[in-house]
Amino acid sequence: MVIKNDAQYREYKNTLETIIAKGAELGDMELLPLVDKNEFIRLTDAIYEWEAAYHPLPGKVSSLITDEIKKQMVDKRIKQKEAARMLGISESRVSELLNGKRALNLNIAKRLRDCFGIPADFILDHI
Repeated sequence: MVIKNDAQYREYKNTLETIIAKGAELGDMELLPLVDKNEFIRLTDAIYEWEAAYHPLPGKVSSLITDEIKKQMVDKRIKQKEAARMLGISESRVSELLNGKRALNLNIAKRLRDCFGIPADFILDHI
């Protein structure tokens, strides 16, 4: 199950809230019918993936990641403006990212891998 847009995200969250309310009424989520338990798991997995990609938790980027981005920019002679274009974000956001003030989301991590050659394992290990 993959969420395709914000409207579907909100719909899934509302459905999840309904299941949680039903479990609360019963006194325990374990008392829910198997169908509701399975739907709860499906919805939470899809919502988690969506939020990780589009609504990341606030936080700073590891200096190991920002140092590697800067190194790649120097090695490839990429200016901040070009980096912004490659990553599909604004110059100010690149600046925030490079200064550790902006958290990475999944899309930017993928572009760092594809455009800058920074291994995904390195990014994941240092988030």
